[in-house]
Amino acid sequence: MNDTVLLIVLLAAFIAINVPVAIALGASALVVGFLIQGNLGFVASILFSSLQKIELLAIPFFILAGNVFDRSGIMRRLFGLVDSLVGRVRGKTAIVTSGVSVLLGGLSGSGPADTAALGATLGPIMRERGYSRGFAASVISAGGALGLVVPPSIAFILYGVAVPGVSIGRMFVAGILPGMLMGVLIAICAWVICVRRSYDPPRDRFSFSAVKGAFAQSVFGLLAPLVIIGGIYLGIFTPTEAAGVAVVYGLLVGIFIYREIGFRHLPEIARVTMIDTAVVLFIVACASLFSWVITIDGTVVRWVADFSSSVSAEWQVFLLAAIVLLIAGLFIDGASIYLILVPLLIPAVRAQGIDLTWFGVFVAVAVAIGQFTPPVGVNLFVAARVLDVRVEEILREILPFVAVSMFALVLLYLFPAITLWLPSTMPK
Repeated sequence: MNDTVLLIVLLAAFIAINVPVAIALGASALVVGFLIQGNLGFVASILFSSLQKIELLAIPFFILAGNVFDRSGIMRRLFGLVDSLVGRVRGKTAIVTSGVSVLLGGLSGSGPADTAALGATLGPIMRERGYSRGFAASVISAGGALGLVVPPSIAFILYGVAVPGVSIGRMFVAGILPGMLMGVLIAICAWVICVRRSYDPPRDRFSFSAVKGAFAQSVFGLLAPLVIIGGIYLGIFTPTEAAGVAVVYGLLVGIFIYREIGFRHLPEIARVTMIDTAVVLFIVACASLFSWVITIDGTVVRWVADFSSSVSAEWQVFLLAAIVLLIAGLFIDGASIYLILVPLLIPAVRAQGIDLTWFGVFVAVAVAIGQFTPPVGVNLFVAARVLDVRVEEILREILPFVAVSMFALVLLYLFPAITLWLPSTMPK
């Protein structure tokens, strides 16, 4: 049996028996790597070298910043602001959830983390206002995926690691408008469903005084993404430095302004951050080992070369990427997709002269959709756990949100300016 075929069969078998994806990647790579090399001396060097990339330093800092912001009560204040802005509209809470998802994505950068935070804070409110558990979990699952698209996104950091020559700062700026587009479409979809089902009747009328008070409460939360992305946009600091700035800013706001973080909370914040960081970096290391074994076998490299030479149009590259990434997103986590599959697509992308920033945002949206696509999107299970609802109930409700997100993906291909206009205005 061909080594690559054996590698894929082993991976599929491990996943089929519910072995965690990271362990499945590492175990299958160990078996096939040993058959190719005759020893396991390569393992330590590959695992360590995969993590010795300066770009990865931003990941623990952004995870820490997200945990700090979550503990400081910023999301509760952002909900109050968006709630006051929406005014007297049916389905207001579902719409507000989508709006908060866009703002929160710029704070944590992680889809499952955003889903958990949204579910814990907004899930009870949606249930109190008459939404079914399945629908509430669906809105939160789709909104949580925006963490992969709205900067600062861990997905963009991994894309910069996987594709040499890509500016992570430029990727952050490029994700702003696509993230907003996706958020608006999810909000419209939620509103239409709420109108048809008579969910959440209109409540308080729009009030400037209410908006003013909510803005005063949330202004420091709104400033966070402006400080992070604004600093990168203006070239004041790199994405890694921006991650450190985000941590310091969050601590200052949480401890001295909102006063919801005490020094007694810091050990728990650090503990959660270490666990989350270890999970992400373990996935990165195992995916890198798997990718290395694929490369030394040579079969996939030949497949990629044959495909790159046979592709004759830009749309074919995007169509193949969408199909591959959406299917892979059903079974494999985003980090593994970026480090294993994306590098295999890049030769065809370069051959067609496609802008790598444009393609990178397209990839991020496709992977984000995979996170809440039935039957095994990771956000579905996070929302089910946090909202105490069966996954089957979510599966019946999530399909309209998958459909509008697919529409956003098509728009990003048809209108590249949605992605590329803001980066084109960045100082050289």
